[in-house]
Amino acid sequence: MPRTLAFVALLAFASPVAGQPVAVPVDLTNFRFTPAQIELKANVPAILQLRNAASGGHSFSAPAFFAAAHVDPASAGLIREGKIEVPAHSTVQVTLTAAAGQYPLKCSHPFHSSLGMKGTIVVR
Repeated sequence: MPRTLAFVALLAFASPVAGQPVAVPVDLTNFRFTPAQIELKANVPAILQLRNAASGGHSFSAPAFFAAAHVDPASAGLIREGKIEVPAHSTVQVTLTAAAGQYPLKCSHPFHSSLGMKGTIVVR
């Protein structure tokens, strides 16, 4: 019986509560997104936690993704021309509900994407 209770408790902790956004951490470091492929569930609210540990700014540029998503009104002001600026040593959180599809992601700062700072957002 104790094993069953521990398993149920683990499931309750790991499973999102209905209606509650799922936290999705994304690290922005010099010339890399981690993870490089971000996976989200379609029509499930999520909070993108964009963490920049670098000493310079980066952007999270995904115009097609943001155009297709339903962005929470409180987060809408963070997105300009399909991108979010994330200053050095800071975290920006964006709440949204993603639409199914596969979307390109890059840092729009000069040369950052050519140095490897690009990825994909996959929404199923």
